[in-house]
Amino acid sequence: MRFPFSRKKETETELFTTVKKSQSVRNAGVLKSSALASAAMQRCAQILSRCPERKAGSEESRQAARMLHEAFCDVSDDCVITSFRSNEARYSNIFRLISAASVLMTVLCWLDLSFFSLVTAVIVSFITVHDYILCLKNNDSRARGSDFTNVHAVIEPEGEVESTIIFTSHHDSARMLSSGRGEGNSLIMSLHVPLVHFIVLTLASFCLFVNDLFSGGALRLNLPPLSMGILLALLTLCLPFQWKLFNLVTDECSPGAGDNLISSCILTETAHYFKWRKDNGHGLKNIRLVFASFDGEECGLKGSEDWYRRYAGLCRNASVINLDCPLRLQDLCYITKDVNGFVPLSGELAAELAQASEMMGYKSRTGSLSLFSGATDAASAARAGLKAVTLMCMMPGGPGSDVIHTSDDTLENLDKKTVEAVISICIKFVLNRAGAEENVEERRPSALEDTAKKLTISGK
Repeated sequence: MRFPFSRKKETETELFTTVKKSQSVRNAGVLKSSALASAAMQRCAQILSRCPERKAGSEESRQAARMLHEAFCDVSDDCVITSFRSNEARYSNIFRLISAASVLMTVLCWLDLSFFSLVTAVIVSFITVHDYILCLKNNDSRARGSDFTNVHAVIEPEGEVESTIIFTSHHDSARMLSSGRGEGNSLIMSLHVPLVHFIVLTLASFCLFVNDLFSGGALRLNLPPLSMGILLALLTLCLPFQWKLFNLVTDECSPGAGDNLISSCILTETAHYFKWRKDNGHGLKNIRLVFASFDGEECGLKGSEDWYRRYAGLCRNASVINLDCPLRLQDLCYITKDVNGFVPLSGELAAELAQASEMMGYKSRTGSLSLFSGATDAASAARAGLKAVTLMCMMPGGPGSDVIHTSDDTLENLDKKTVEAVISICIKFVLNRAGAEENVEERRPSALEDTAKKLTISGK
């Protein structure tokens, strides 16, 4: 397939005019990748038309991976598509598990079987923390589930490989909630109140258990003490909220144009640029480029977890730049703490990217994902021992952020200027690493003055 910027009539775009006037790609100035951004959005539209809902492990997600694979094959030295077995429902059913456990714990407390109620609370809490909050390893080739599909492309350097730069994203889309992100009060009643109810119920179970230990009736049927009976009566009246939590996550998926299909399309066009350089005699000397799009990010980083384990040999001496939610350029930031703030990413890499951004006139910040705000695929790279950071263009509560994980996350709500800027930053970063530009001023970007900022990206 030929792209707009590869046709003769469009060779005078700002991107390629800058290259032509310089007489040398190595001396190119600030990149203006408008044609690349147009091609990325066009590809995003094509995939959305065939795969409008890409639940992790679904046929539509696999189809999207195949379409990305086809695009990468034309612009890389090697392109590989891989599959693994996993279960998306285990992650999405966490809320149903909590609500069902709350009903069971209430019954057990009324029967004064506090020991069993407390054991139930501990088991459910462990599963929630392990799978949902920490996103720890949970792939199993024997799992009853479906085939998840990753795709990656490689552009080899002209000389011996000394280092690797990996750009990543994900092509699966998230399940939608029965309460929309913009419906604040509804979400409080459907999510926050039931979670508080579960926590209070756990504390009540613990208090009953301590009381039963001293009274010698820990494993005997009995009525709870009067003081606890009043609390249990109130908790019982709140049980209908658990039904809201049980039905919070629906079977419908968001179109996921901004979160995060457009990022995968940005990778194909960035790869196209560097393959074009290589074919015209300006390939990178010692830096291997890898572009990877994962399945299963929205259900616990499953795709990236499998990929970094499978391709550890390809990742030696690698730096990883993960792209997620490129919605508004004004909200450009680099995530330095991932997985609800529990996994540190590379501050050094974030500083390097921030400096590249500022050299091109793009202001940025660094920050961390706060508790219950989610995770990105950069965490899998960090856990694999690699320097990693996530480039994100979204601020919680800001314009555009309310479309994420909703039916409004469509191509119409994407900003071409933001897509263009993200592509330019990726290209600039690689060229800086390759020593392609001279007189790079060494200074501390103002972006790094905001390292304590917390970002909240709910529903991830």
